Amino acid sequence: MFKKLSLFGLFIVVGGYAQHDFSTYNAHKSLLKSIKVSDEVIEGRTAFFEKQAEEKPLMFQKTRVRIGELNRLANNLSKFIVNTQKEVNTERVIYDLLDEDFYRKILFKHNGSLTKEGKKLKIKIDSLYDISIRVNVHRLSQLENFSEDHFKTNGEYYDHDGNQISYFDQLFYDKTNYGIMMSMNYLLLDIKTFQLLYYGTVMSY
Repeated sequence: MFKKLSLFGLFIVVGGYAQHDFSTYNAHKSLLKSIKVSDEVIEGRTAFFEKQAEEKPLMFQKTRVRIGELNRLANNLSKFIVNTQKEVNTERVIYDLLDEDFYRKILFKHNGSLTKEGKKLKIKIDSLYDISIRVNVHRLSQLENFSEDHFKTNGEYYDHDGNQISYFDQLFYDKTNYGIMMSMNYLLLDIKTFQLLYYGTVMSY
């Protein structure tokens, strides 16, 4: 009888725990789905552009070089984010099985400055920002505004009280394990969005 009651109690606890994390899991799942769809669209557009470039090499020679460099740096940053997520273990973040501040300690020191991994992330974001300026040869505002808002690490950022903060304090405003994981995923989606924006401008000319 005791075993049956204990088992019943366990089901109630697990059921309540699963319900508690349902919205958290759904938000994360939706974001990953958006990233996956973006990846598929980028893959399709890349293949289409490569075919065009092969058919008309002189017309697309410079653009092909710019797209190649943009995609290389974007994919490099994306890979860094994905590998960091694997190291942290996404499932453990979602189900709150990591020590408090586990994720924060990967990117931030106790004094708030960036760790070695945090500096690697900054270098890769800076590289993507630099190439975003160079490839925007037509000075299109939507490309410029997007890169300024999402990839400019030396820009001016403010908290809700109007205090100036760093790019990384703005990006990772919520420094819980879940907060940082989701911010990294949003950054990953921003990278894909910029790639798609650029393809959109290239194919419209």
